[in-house]
Amino acid sequence: MYRIHRLRFILIPVLFIGYSLYSFALDSDSKAKVNIVADSGIYNFKTGIDVYEGHVRIDQGTTHITADKLITRKNSHHVIQEATAYGLHDLAHYWTLPNQGQPEIHARAKIIRFYPIESNVTLENNVHVTQGENSFQGELIHYNSNDQTITVPAATNGQAVLVYNPDK
Repeated sequence: MYRIHRLRFILIPVLFIGYSLYSFALDSDSKAKVNIVADSGIYNFKTGIDVYEGHVRIDQGTTHITADKLITRKNSHHVIQEATAYGLHDLAHYWTLPNQGQPEIHARAKIIRFYPIESNVTLENNVHVTQGENSFQGELIHYNSNDQTITVPAATNGQAVLVYNPDK
């Protein structure tokens, strides 16, 4: 186990989030290096669980994440199977450019979970997603990039709100 303070990494994409970080992003982002900056981090090769805390920022091409904490879990082949960004003080924020000429997608939530092997993203608690004039608010969203489906389960404490502008 390695403890790293005020860390700054440049990693190849396969070692980080894999394809789901780019599920909304430009294709070129998946080939770009990943840059992680945090106040502190623990890299544990044996368990495959890495923890980054404090002012976490991840950049890869046009794709970015800011969070208070990030935990990654790798399988026995050292491939990320889950990456979870936590917004403990402020909401975790994911943003990317899906295609040239389109507005950026911004997603904010208390918890953003990436599952690269299954190409899934889950946003939990106080979820806000916007792209241009289109927006979504709710407590939970599941997105599968392979199927290009968004699932919004029934909420116990309110309804999901979707604002869609078909002209944009």
